[in-house]
Amino acid sequence: MKYTRFLYRNKQLIMRRLNRSLLIFILVFGLAVTSLAQEGMQVSYQNENSVNAIPFYEQLYKQRTWTRVDLSQKQNKGFFSKNREFTKVLIEAVMNDEIQTVYDAEPGLFELEKQMTKEEFTRRLMKSDPEDEVAELQQLYEFDFPWNTGEIVESGGVNYTSLQDNNLENDPAFSPEWWELWAGEVSEPYLPSEITVIEVMEDVIFDKRRARQYNDIQSIRLIVSGEYTNDATNYYVATFAYRDLEKFFREHPEKAIWYNQYNSAENRNLADAFLLRLFHGDLYKVNNPEDLTIQDIYGINTETGEPSVKAGLIGAEYLRMKMLEREHNLWSY
Repeated sequence: MKYTRFLYRNKQLIMRRLNRSLLIFILVFGLAVTSLAQEGMQVSYQNENSVNAIPFYEQLYKQRTWTRVDLSQKQNKGFFSKNREFTKVLIEAVMNDEIQTVYDAEPGLFELEKQMTKEEFTRRLMKSDPEDEVAELQQLYEFDFPWNTGEIVESGGVNYTSLQDNNLENDPAFSPEWWELWAGEVSEPYLPSEITVIEVMEDVIFDKRRARQYNDIQSIRLIVSGEYTNDATNYYVATFAYRDLEKFFREHPEKAIWYNQYNSAENRNLADAFLLRLFHGDLYKVNNPEDLTIQDIYGINTETGEPSVKAGLIGAEYLRMKMLEREHNLWSY
C-alpha cells in the first residue's frame, strides 16, 4: 500500500513538471513565430508620415486636400517677416545639413516619392539650369574697333570677353593676352522673398474615438510664383515632409519664429503656428480619381463656357463649406 502511494505521488509530480515544461515550450515557440512573422510582414496601423498619427481603425472619415498659401498676403505675414521668411529658414536648414531629407517637387511625382540630394536642391533654386542653356551669339567682332574690358564679342561662332581696354586689331582666336573664352551667363538663385507660395498637403481625418476632426499635415511644397519666373508659370522648387520640418522647428526655436505683427510678446514657434492653423490659403485640390484640381473641375463659366478663375475660387469655397458641414454632421454620429 505504501509503495502504491509513493508511485502515485511521483506520477503526479512528474506530470506537473511535464505540463510546466510544455507550457514554457509553447510560450517560447509562440514568441519566436510572432517575431519571425513581424520581420517578414511589417504591418503598419498608422500613417508613418504623421506627427500625431491617428490609427487607421479609429478613422471614421478621411480626405486628402492641397491648400495653396500665398505668404506675401498680409494675413500670412507672420510666416514671411523680413529676414525670417519661412522659405529662408528652410533653405538655410538644408544648406547647413539641419534638414537632410528633401523631395523632388516636379509635376507628375507624388509629394514624398523621390528624394533629392543637396546638390540637386541647390540647382533647383537657380533661375535657370546652366546645363540646359545654349549660349547666344553676341555682337560680331570688328577688327578696327577698340573694345573695352568685359565687352563680349562673337568671332568664328565663339564668344569671347575682352581682358583689356582699347583692345584694337587683336584677333580673339589668336590673342589670349587680349581675349578669353566667355564663360556664359552666371545663373542666379531665387531669393527667399521670391518663393512666396507654399502648398500644404494634409489629411482631414474625423477621429471616431474622440469625436473630433483633425488636420494632419503631410508635406509642404515650395513654389515660385509666376510673377518671378521667366515664362510666367509657377516653378516648383522642392517638397518637405512635415514630420521632418516639425522636428526641426522644435529643435531650433531661435530660428523657427512666427512673427506676431500685433504683439511681439506672443511670437510663436512655426510648429505651433501650423498646429494652430495661423495661415490662410485657398483649396487647390481635393483627392479624386482623375487627380484634377478644383480649377479643372469648377473653373468654367457656365454662361460662356470659358475658363474662369472666379468660378474656380467659388468652387473651392463651396468644397470648404461642404467639409465644414460634414464635420458638423459627423459630430452627431
